[in-house]
Amino acid sequence: MQPVESKQIIERFFSALDFLIESKKIRGVSTFCRYHGIKRESLIKQRNDPDRALFKVSWLTPLVRYYGINPRWLLTGFGPMIKKRK
Repeated sequence: MQPVESKQIIERFFSALDFLIESKKIRGVSTFCRYHGIKRESLIKQRNDPDRALFKVSWLTPLVRYYGINPRWLLTGFGPMIKKRK
């Protein structure tokens, strides 16, 4: 079973991923996984069962590095989802 804080981070990860897909910044889950070396099956299993321990911290990196997701929001839930550009 995942700790509450971990489940919240995972929920925010999937919220950000869904936002990026809906806003057409990412084509879909398969494309995201292929571009960033993530096992699609693991990502889908994690989404379907939040208590699974398949989530990798490295999955957060592309969201921050390439898509402008706010790392503070991902980890804590504070601040805007999208990092403001300077």
